[in-house]
Amino acid sequence: MEHAYIHLLHQLAGHSAWMLTVVFLAAFLEALAVVGTFVPGSTAMFLAGALTGTGSLSLGWVFVWAIVGAIAGDGMSFWIGGRYKERIVQLWPFRKHPELLDAGHRFFHKHGVKSVVLARFIGPLRAIVPVVAGMLGMPPLRFYAMNVLSALLWAPAHILPGVVFGASVLLAGAVSFRLVVILALLVCIVWLSFRGAGFLLSHANAWSSAAGRHLGDWACRHPGPLGRVARKMLDPETPDATYILVTSLIVLVAGALFIGVLGDVVNGDPLTAVDLSVYHFLQSVRTPWSDSVLAGLETLGSGATLTALIAMVVVWMLWERRWRTIGYWLAAVVFSQLLIFGLQFAMHRAPPNELMSAHYVFPSNHVAATVIVYGFLSFLLARRVGMLVGVLVAAVSTIVVIVVALAGVYFGRYWLSDAIGGAALAYAWVALVALTAMWRHPQAPPRRTFMPAVVLAVILLSVGVQFRVNPPAPPASAQRAAPVLVTQSEWTLSLWKRLPCYRSDMGGDREEPLTLQWVSDLDAIRGQLRAHGWVEGTDVSAHSLLSLASPDVAAVSLPVLPKLNNGVPSSLVFMRPGDTRAERDVLRFWPSGYAVANGNTATPLWVGALAHERLSRRTWPINILRVDRQAAAFDAREKPGAGFGAAILAKVDCHGVPVSLLASPVD
Repeated sequence: MEHAYIHLLHQLAGHSAWMLTVVFLAAFLEALAVVGTFVPGSTAMFLAGALTGTGSLSLGWVFVWAIVGAIAGDGMSFWIGGRYKERIVQLWPFRKHPELLDAGHRFFHKHGVKSVVLARFIGPLRAIVPVVAGMLGMPPLRFYAMNVLSALLWAPAHILPGVVFGASVLLAGAVSFRLVVILALLVCIVWLSFRGAGFLLSHANAWSSAAGRHLGDWACRHPGPLGRVARKMLDPETPDATYILVTSLIVLVAGALFIGVLGDVVNGDPLTAVDLSVYHFLQSVRTPWSDSVLAGLETLGSGATLTALIAMVVVWMLWERRWRTIGYWLAAVVFSQLLIFGLQFAMHRAPPNELMSAHYVFPSNHVAATVIVYGFLSFLLARRVGMLVGVLVAAVSTIVVIVVALAGVYFGRYWLSDAIGGAALAYAWVALVALTAMWRHPQAPPRRTFMPAVVLAVILLSVGVQFRVNPPAPPASAQRAAPVLVTQSEWTLSLWKRLPCYRSDMGGDREEPLTLQWVSDLDAIRGQLRAHGWVEGTDVSAHSLLSLASPDVAAVSLPVLPKLNNGVPSSLVFMRPGDTRAERDVLRFWPSGYAVANGNTATPLWVGALAHERLSRRTWPINILRVDRQAAAFDAREKPGAGFGAAILAKVDCHGVPVSLLASPVD
């Protein structure tokens, strides 16, 4: 998979002229009258910035063509407004949607010449204000001054976030390519969601009116069951169709997600490999401070807090005399828990923390209960407050669910897939119950703008009481398994074959070869490497990050990126200069889980990977180090001056990978 990704970047880099043409056209068309309303030029700028951050495009040329395209697009719109100002109201789409020009006129009269700059950052007005400026006879010199200024501000604002994202993807790729994919998908989903939401909101009124007319005509011609449903949706006393649509989509997406996770768990597909890597990684970064913080945050989803919220909702619904809502609420909690207990009994999946082996964890009933309570509560609140507060309530409830799920995975109560499965199943159930409630009770509920404050007070009171009566403490963690003891002959004859030949990323994908197996203490390895020209890897710091944008920097001055092997970070990182300032060798070691016994002592066995990295100068101002894969697979002992100061016990072949078995010399 990683090779395909790198190949794609190389293909894009090899056709940079086409990519820059796309950048120009996207910036031009987004600013062009009428067309710009439908062209997602900002998205194209972000993607171009992402490619720049990965080294596939030159940042300077991306800026140039984006700015030129934006100036040309606004200039063309200005010319159209001046040339056809008498007839433009008769042209599509202004003939059918005169409110577009009206909005542009109001914005221009309110902000004057500044509107050319401001409108560049407002989707619905970006392609309209220059037309209005031409229609109203704005002096060309003044318009182009504002036009150039707006383009100079707009291009960096949309490209630089993509550059940061692209560079982050490159950094994440050093840890795990699967993390790159997840990160890319999340950012793309969020970005496209915002773009799509903005586009839909800008056209919602016109589309909803037209759709309502067509649906009403169709419902009148069809008196059957579907026609009755359509008439019910158009009934003013029926809840907003948007709520029903969004809730239905949640049911479908969450249900599909749960089925997908269930299939992966049953078949042992890649998600289970991610489970193990995530657990190992979280255990490797555990500290007493983070234990205390997450134990405290976990009280947001504790049984006491959830019970307090359920009791509060019951009292609230009794006050509003909504008896059936209480039934929906309690049914959602009880039935989901019964369903989950049945699935857990059928799956018999043990948690990662061995001290909790008496529990079954797929799907996680803890995460599911948190989703049920907070999800249904946010549904009740969202229908009783304004849209902005409703979105805030939904966001906060989602954050609480994520924090509670993360704490459980962190403490080993359940696997990551258990948390995802429990959340997906619960969200589908909450959405289904909410959909039923809206259909059974179409009348709008009374406004309760004070209820979010009441809910917050109940949560704070419950958490405060728990801290006072029984302060939360991290659960006992399973003891890390002691290294398996073997003799030196067992290692050199057979054990080396059982150790991996390649590093594994977070999803179990094969990465660079592990060409070294070294029996030694870490302090001894450090001393011997330093004596042979190796230096400790540069940590990621403010100084080393600034070097990423330095016009003249040596490769050894750049930060050494972290890498994981089955979720475990490298215990030791060393590097040394290469043949030129733009090259370096990087050496990393991970614990193997074994130790070689020598009398009464046991010396740990480490596996190591050697990578040769080369600085890509053509991507400046972002200095990127790329692994030279042809040089990375060589046997380090065959390179002049590449010794480590260790005794070479054997040189073996691990499925085509030359592996050196090393031992520190005995004093």
